[in-house]
Amino acid sequence: MIDKRRYALARERSNNMLDRDDTIDKFLTDRFIEIILEQKKVFHNALIIGDKNNFTENKLDSIGIKNVTHVDILKKDTSINFYLLNDDEKISDIGTYDLIISLSLINFLDDIPSFLKQAKNLLSNDGLILLNFFSENSLLELKEMFSSVESELYNGISQRFMPVVDIRDIGDLMNNLGFSDTVVSRENLKYFYPNFKDILRHLRLMSCTNFLKVKQNKYINKIFMNKLITYFDKRKINNFFELNIEVLIINSWKK
Repeated sequence: MIDKRRYALARERSNNMLDRDDTIDKFLTDRFIEIILEQKKVFHNALIIGDKNNFTENKLDSIGIKNVTHVDILKKDTSINFYLLNDDEKISDIGTYDLIISLSLINFLDDIPSFLKQAKNLLSNDGLILLNFFSENSLLELKEMFSSVESELYNGISQRFMPVVDIRDIGDLMNNLGFSDTVVSRENLKYFYPNFKDILRHLRLMSCTNFLKVKQNKYINKIFMNKLITYFDKRKINNFFELNIEVLIINSWKK
């Protein structure tokens, strides 16, 4: 389903863009740090999946967690850190950890249950995993805008957005895989954009664009883009377009 080459290129493009504080993964990192500090356990050995510019590692360092390993998906990196989750590429030989932090990257993997099985194998007993998924209420304003344009131009709707996770399904999946004491919470992030270029740049910075292998999607040409901008401007309130991104934050233990 995921075009991994396109996604790797998007991750590299994101890493080369000027960073901002109002990104999903920075918000998630701050929430994860709060959860870590709430625990009685002291963590020593962490794996971070999808860190950007070492932001999450630096946050862990600030609370005393110094031993950190990274896994990401970068086109130029063909080592063990090239995280594709193919049948012949596993991450089970990179160590054992008492803390795994998995950022938005995992929303763009083909086989999330297999990833979670691998993550569980990497956790030590009494280890904690922190991760997030985009919920069904995420990006609704953007989805509606694309649907309106496609319906007007093509009399149909293409699949341009990643499948999302239902809060009950992810809780059941974690329990079925043998995780314990799973807690799932909702967090809603509101972003406001004065112009269409800002929203595109922000989504690209967060690598939240379309990587689906859907050949029948209609081509986004100049007419399509102009229609999107028109819909964007019509939906502004007080000169800003509001976009809501709802994430499910999961913390769970291996007992």
